[in-house]
Amino acid sequence: MTRVATALVAALLVLGACGGPQGTVGAVFAQQGDGRLLVHEAPKGLAAEKAGLAAGDEVLLIDGMDVRRLDDKALHRALSGEVGSSVKLTVLRGEEVLRVTLKRTPAKKRVVPAGPR
Repeated sequence: MTRVATALVAALLVLGACGGPQGTVGAVFAQQGDGRLLVHEAPKGLAAEKAGLAAGDEVLLIDGMDVRRLDDKALHRALSGEVGSSVKLTVLRGEEVLRVTLKRTPAKKRVVPAGPR
């Protein structure tokens, strides 16, 4: 069963935190029941897309941390951070292992339309 880690939709949400402005890697992720982390979407123009990430890529490591050992909150903390700071991802695409460094950009606010009344 797949659970979309809504806390990780950092590319589309404003992240509230103390301190400076929070940044995002600019991707939507889905964490599988076994802990694997897949790129669900890499919106055009954001850091993940610019670094070449694509839907279906599997993130293995975030700054050297095995994603299978991280819960939603820990994943969120690992991926979000100060605007302009970097995060290193080790990614599996098919049989190829890629290492990419993304520079966090300002999180964008997504307006969700209200449902029927």
